[in-house]
Amino acid sequence: MEHHLSDLEQARRAGAETWAGKRPVEGASYPYFNPPRELPFPCLGAEPQLFLDNYVVDHLVGVRRRIVPPQKANPALLRYEDLPWERYHNTMLPLAALQDPDSGRYRMWYKTLLSGNTNSAAGTTVALCYAESGDGLTWVKPRLPDSVPFAGERRTNILLDDFDNGTVVLNHDRSDPNRKYLAVANPIAEAHRRGQRTMSRAYASPDGIRWTVISDDTPFRHHHQPRVIRDDAIGRWVAWSQYSHAWSHDHERKIGRQESEDFIRWSPKEVALSAQWDPNLEPGVELHTMSVRKAGGLYVGIVEEAHGEFQWLRTGNGANQRDQFHTKAALYCSRDGRHFTRADGYRPWADNDAHGGQYYGYLAHSVAGALYAGGKLIIPCSANPHKQRDTRPAGAAAHVPAAAAQEAQRHVDELTAHGGGNPMMDTVKPNGALQRSIGALVLREDGWAALEPIYEQGDVYTVQFVFTGERLLINAQCDYGVIRAAVLDSELKPVPGFSLAECAPVHGPADRIWHEVRWGSGAPLRRLRERPVRLQFRLLEAALYAFRFAARDGSP
Repeated sequence: MEHHLSDLEQARRAGAETWAGKRPVEGASYPYFNPPRELPFPCLGAEPQLFLDNYVVDHLVGVRRRIVPPQKANPALLRYEDLPWERYHNTMLPLAALQDPDSGRYRMWYKTLLSGNTNSAAGTTVALCYAESGDGLTWVKPRLPDSVPFAGERRTNILLDDFDNGTVVLNHDRSDPNRKYLAVANPIAEAHRRGQRTMSRAYASPDGIRWTVISDDTPFRHHHQPRVIRDDAIGRWVAWSQYSHAWSHDHERKIGRQESEDFIRWSPKEVALSAQWDPNLEPGVELHTMSVRKAGGLYVGIVEEAHGEFQWLRTGNGANQRDQFHTKAALYCSRDGRHFTRADGYRPWADNDAHGGQYYGYLAHSVAGALYAGGKLIIPCSANPHKQRDTRPAGAAAHVPAAAAQEAQRHVDELTAHGGGNPMMDTVKPNGALQRSIGALVLREDGWAALEPIYEQGDVYTVQFVFTGERLLINAQCDYGVIRAAVLDSELKPVPGFSLAECAPVHGPADRIWHEVRWGSGAPLRRLRERPVRLQFRLLEAALYAFRFAARDGSP
């Protein structure tokens, strides 16, 4: 297990165990805690190596790094339709999306408030619904025989009722066919019937459609849209969710983190990321939610920022909290899954649309992981044209300052009268008017960051590393320009047979993602395995997004 941990995690663990007396002070290396590797170089496997941080990048000559902003799927992936259970209070939020390894189908689970219900403890309000796709961008809501009926409709796409603040994952352990899929959620109506504020119920399913409860509750509960991945580096499930503004002492939204070995018993939620820690974020910004995915040992986090307005609620103990805001997305990365760094300064990675756009008000709730389809990386998210508004009457909550709350209500009245409906309590709108929907952030496959010449040509030098594999593949945009590569030794000299001059120019059509690097000498790359080397890439009017090593068999 130790060799699968990141350098930061290995050093942290060594320090903690030394302090606790579980291991002696290593006189040869202390005061440094070196990772217990056989070679003092990172070993690169078959996973793509990205350029969001400097883990594999040592030097750039005439090259700049550009964090690539995503495109937004338009039209949205899923909209409200004229279904009996979707005609009132549009709150469609994506919970999870993945590709089934057996069928190849793309699958999405989302939550919605059922028609005619309100967000109260009177009864079941929130349902888990299902959609599927053949290409990741065109989705349908199938009418399923194994579904929850609604108002006389026997076939619906409702899988579970009373399913709030949850997510779905594909189980890495395939030994039990009845637990191919796992889910965790807050059955809020059941919690209130029991006199509890919340619960965390775990489910299992053989097909993602039929679900069985495998744990009724856990003492260390989830709350507010957990996003879960299986982290093989530590052999655990890891969940990131909102460290709730309603329960924390300072009423600020933060990002919380939990771990579990079995998906049932979870660690207490700890704060992982807070806007209060960052003086470069403007006041009034809270961190709403975060989804994470991994590539080549790098954790990539999409953090949805809540930009609060000059309006608060006064709580029962006299404290204040914000509940009216718009959201946009920022990009973070980490090498240990605990300490995240903002990747692109303090600009939004995915900004709001212009007025009236699908993503104008509430770009949030991105799902963990990503869908890979047709050379694209697709991450479903909320795509709402209206921000989160608080329109509760004065008797239910005191809005302060009063003038700001009154102005906000006037905005709602104006939009209701002239904008085609109440922006807070939408019904299905006629004539294709925009409404709350599930959209997506779309990138080139593994195209988070591009290395590009500042003007025409430049060079990229990697750190020293050892590798496995027999072929070098690059993710590159080289339909106009050319890329060459060299393998360098510890003296920065080309290894014989692998120089820039001997490299065949890499050039290919715009829709090709991965390209193989070949050298005219025909020397086998495998003879350099487990030998410390570095790569030099020469970019001529071309962009480099990632590289990886692959086995001999297979295509790019």
